[in-house]
Amino acid sequence: MKRFAPYQRHEDVRGHFLGITQDTWSEINLVTTRSGAVRGNHFHKDTHEMFCMLSGTVTVDVEDLRTGERTTFDVNAGDLFLVEPFELHTFHARTNSTWLNFLSRPFDPAHPDFHQRTTEAVAPEETP
Repeated sequence: MKRFAPYQRHEDVRGHFLGITQDTWSEINLVTTRSGAVRGNHFHKDTHEMFCMLSGTVTVDVEDLRTGERTTFDVNAGDLFLVEPFELHTFHARTNSTWLNFLSRPFDPAHPDFHQRTTEAVAPEETP
């Protein structure tokens, strides 16, 4: 999991500009979540996910299933972070929240890259 800053910020009398990414993403989603709701609690084997918080406060729990390292942090409007393959991620909305979700691979209902720790172990040959 990586937290990072926007590639550019600019503010003047017209308003504010936030440069989120200059990378190519296959799918972008707008997510709204009610205060108290929990989202995620899954990992991906191949997909990278970037998040840009637009409003609200969310506590993010991340566990790297390859190393066992755990991280918990709060995100607010303007925060950016990247979840990488084999990182179990769970979001706890502290307030009504809105964010953008960027996927490196489009969601395929026939072959979803969403996995639960309880139903699928990380096989040693799959660990990079």
